[in-house]
Amino acid sequence: MQGNRLADKVAIVTGSSSGLGRAIAIALASEGCSVVVCADLHPITKGAEFGAEEAGIPTHEVVQQRYGKSKALFVQTDVTVGADVERLVQEAVGFGGRLDIMVNNAGIGGTEHHGMVHEMSEEIWDNTMWVLIKAILHELAL
Repeated sequence: MQGNRLADKVAIVTGSSSGLGRAIAIALASEGCSVVVCADLHPITKGAEFGAEEAGIPTHEVVQQRYGKSKALFVQTDVTVGADVERLVQEAVGFGGRLDIMVNNAGIGGTEHHGMVHEMSEEIWDNTMWVLIKAILHELAL
């Protein structure tokens, strides 16, 4: 069942291909967003955290299947590149007519292939922090 708390709202969710970003994008659609723009480096989910029936299905396609074709689109975005983020917002406004919600979720964990935080090299730590901070700066600048 679809709610209507967010009726007529247009949302962008960065990092929407897996994990929390995927859950947030689907939840926004379930609460009635008129459009959910899914943004990530790649559209395919990285795991089967939402059940076997949806494993491998891009988030925007899950939203489209559940709530209608016009409810979502995917925009390939590298949040560390200002021009990508600017294009993302332009595409969201072009598709949905405006932008009401921006979920700054994209980032990298750094621990997936490098162990615990205290075991990371300084280079991996710096790269992780760079991506997280730069993404927020680009998104807030718009």
